[in-house]
Amino acid sequence: MERGRADSRSILGAWGAAPLEPETVAAVRPMAGRLVNDILGSVRAASPIYADVLSGPEGVGIRLGIEQAVRSFLDAVERGQRPGAETGEIWRRLGEAEFQAGRTLEALRAAFRTGVRAAWRGAAELASEAGVPTPSVIALAEAIFVYAESLTDDVVEGYLRAQSDEATERERRRRRLGELLLDPDGYDAQAIEHAAELARWAMPRSLAVLALSDESPGAIPRRLDVDVLGGSDQEGAFLVIPDPDGPGRPAAVRRAVGSEAAALGPTVVPRDAWRSLRWARKALALAHAGAIDARRRYPIRAREHLATLILLGDEELAAALASDRLAPLLALPQVERERLIQTLGAWLDHQRHTPRVADELHVHPQTVRYRLGRLRELLGEMLDTAEGRFELQMSLRALRVLPG
Repeated sequence: MERGRADSRSILGAWGAAPLEPETVAAVRPMAGRLVNDILGSVRAASPIYADVLSGPEGVGIRLGIEQAVRSFLDAVERGQRPGAETGEIWRRLGEAEFQAGRTLEALRAAFRTGVRAAWRGAAELASEAGVPTPSVIALAEAIFVYAESLTDDVVEGYLRAQSDEATERERRRRRLGELLLDPDGYDAQAIEHAAELARWAMPRSLAVLALSDESPGAIPRRLDVDVLGGSDQEGAFLVIPDPDGPGRPAAVRRAVGSEAAALGPTVVPRDAWRSLRWARKALALAHAGAIDARRRYPIRAREHLATLILLGDEELAAALASDRLAPLLALPQVERERLIQTLGAWLDHQRHTPRVADELHVHPQTVRYRLGRLRELLGEMLDTAEGRFELQMSLRALRVLPG
C-alpha cells in the first residue's frame, strides 16, 4: 500500500496537483455512475443548447466520453499511471463532433466549465459521505481540476482541428470552383453548380472579376461586405465579385482595394467569367505599361478603357498602323513633328472646326490653317475621307498609349 501511495503521489505531482491517497479513490469509485449523472444534470440545467443535445442520440456519445474520463482518472491514481492517451483522443473527437454539429466553441467551453464544477462538487460530496478526511477531499478536488484542464485542451484541440480541416477543405473546393468558372475552354453548368454547392458559394446572376498584381488577394476579401471567390494562378491573384453593380458595391470595392494595383473586368453572366478576368488583366497590364492612366485611383475599370483595350489587343498591329499612317509626320524634326501631331489631334477631336482648334491650342486661327495646309501636303487624301480620318485617330491614340 505504501508503494502504491508513493506512486500515486508522484504521478499527481507531475500533473501539478497535490498528492492523493488511493483510499480516496476507492471511496469514490463505487459511486462513479452517480457522479456522471450529476455532471450531465448540471450541464442540462445550465445550457438549453446541451439540454437538447444530451436528450438526443449525440448525448450517448457525450455520456460515454464522460464515463471514460472518470474511469481513466480513477485508474490513473489507483495504478500510479498517467491517464491513458485514448481518453484524450476520445475528447478530441468529441470536440470535432461539436464543430461538425455547428455548435460554437464558446458554448462548448461553457458546458465544459459547468461539467467540471459539477464533477468537483459531486466528488467532494461522495468523498465526504464516505468519511474521507478533509485534506484528501481538497486534494481530490485539485486533481480533478488538473485533469479537467488537460481534457479541456483535448476537446478544444479537436474542435479547432475540425474547424481548420473544414476551412482547408472549403478553400480547396473554392479553388476548384474558380478553376471551373474561369476555364475559357468550356463551361459545364452542372459541374459548376455542384462545385458551388460543395464550396458553399451562392452562384450570382452577374459577376465581375478583379485582377490583382500580387500573388495573393491579401486582405481585400475581408474588407468587402460580400462573399467573394478568390484564387490565383501563374498570372496573379483574382477575386470573383458577385453583383458588382449592386447598391453600394462599386464604392465598397474601391474602398477594399485602396491603393493596391488592381483592375475590374466588365460585368458578365457566370458563363463569361473568364472574359471578365481576361479584360481585367489586359487593363492592368496596360496600366503597368503606362498605356492606361492609373494615377487617379484603383481599381481600373476595364469598361472605361474599351477603346484602348481594343486598339492594343494586338500591340504589334497597333504599332504598325501608327508607323504606316503617320510615317510622313514621324520623319520630321521633333519640334515640327510634335506641333503638327498636336494640331492633327485637335482638328480630328473638334471635327475640323478651326476656331475651336485654335482655342484649344491657344493660337490664331490662321496659324491653324497654315498647319493644316502642311498636314495636307504630308498626309494627302487621308484628311478628306471618313475612313482616312478614322485611321488617323486610331494611329494617334496608339502613338499616345503604346509603351515607348
